[in-house]
Amino acid sequence: MFSIEKHDDGEGTVTLNLSGQFDFNAYSEFKPKQTEALDTPGAKFIVLDLSRLDYLDSAALGTLLLLREKAQDRGIEIVIRGATGVVQEILEIAHFQRMFRFID
Repeated sequence: MFSIEKHDDGEGTVTLNLSGQFDFNAYSEFKPKQTEALDTPGAKFIVLDLSRLDYLDSAALGTLLLLREKAQDRGIEIVIRGATGVVQEILEIAHFQRMFRFID
């Protein structure tokens, strides 16, 4: 099961909490939340909380790169929080630490 929850702190940080498995099949769920986060008035940061994510595939990696590109066009920074286990390993192998800021 894949789920996304959006939280706007009212101070420019929008958090997308992802859980389950983020793969090609989950894109249709992710896209509207991504758009909603990008369209949040005053957004400066989108935090992707991956602490409850169990797995992501290459389609998900591509989706995150596209999100980063769209966010940069709007002056929004994408931040990754809480990646652990296999998710952290996949992000490291893909060298996401070079393209995204990671926080605990």
